[in-house]
Amino acid sequence: MRKEIYDPSFASRYTMKSTLHALTASLVLSAASLLSPLLAPAISAQDTQGWTALFANGQPDEDSPLLLWFDGHARFSDDISRLGVSIIRPGIGTKINDRISLWTGYAWVVSRADGRSSITEHRIWQQATYRIAQTSFGTLTGRTRLEQRFLETGDDTGWRARQFLRWSTPLSPRWTATAWNETFIALNDTDFGANAGYNQNRFFAGLRWKVTPRASLEGGYLLNHINGTQDQTNHNISLSLIVPL
Repeated sequence: MRKEIYDPSFASRYTMKSTLHALTASLVLSAASLLSPLLAPAISAQDTQGWTALFANGQPDEDSPLLLWFDGHARFSDDISRLGVSIIRPGIGTKINDRISLWTGYAWVVSRADGRSSITEHRIWQQATYRIAQTSFGTLTGRTRLEQRFLETGDDTGWRARQFLRWSTPLSPRWTATAWNETFIALNDTDFGANAGYNQNRFFAGLRWKVTPRASLEGGYLLNHINGTQDQTNHNISLSLIVPL
């Protein structure tokens, strides 16, 4: 009888190969969605917006397995003339190892359209954050998020997946170049207007400035393409304050 021998290097190569396939698929989808605004018909809507955000997450106690998450957003639309969207998103998580953390939380979202009543959305979300690679060319990290969406304009639960990839590389002790991409995929049709399939894409390129040993500002250009009955392309000035716990 042939004796089976477990080869840990084979398992490692298989895991790495699967990860690379998943990342390749995500990058191809991201590239396609980035080209969508360029290939979209002339009737697609355009807007210049200003997106501001506060991010605070980390480990409140060095010996605690608990992680805390918070991000808040104020996004100004119609040529940065009025508040369009506000988001408050708290969460909790746990560190699996030095590379992977798991999270869950809630988001309160208010969307305001000119001349129409505001729409309130409640979301429950789960996500994994992870470090993919760290080389002399920079660091690549990822976030995979699943959302359950509840809008006051419908009775259905909307399921949506979001794949986020970030690359960063230090330019000096206080400056870091960074770029990220996030692709949104709706997983089902809903009575509040969501259609299964590609929903939107966000691509950012900019700089992060370390203001203090614990706080950083990240600013740059953010291209947002939204798929819909009439495609929307938003050209955004993005500014975020990052304060690790």
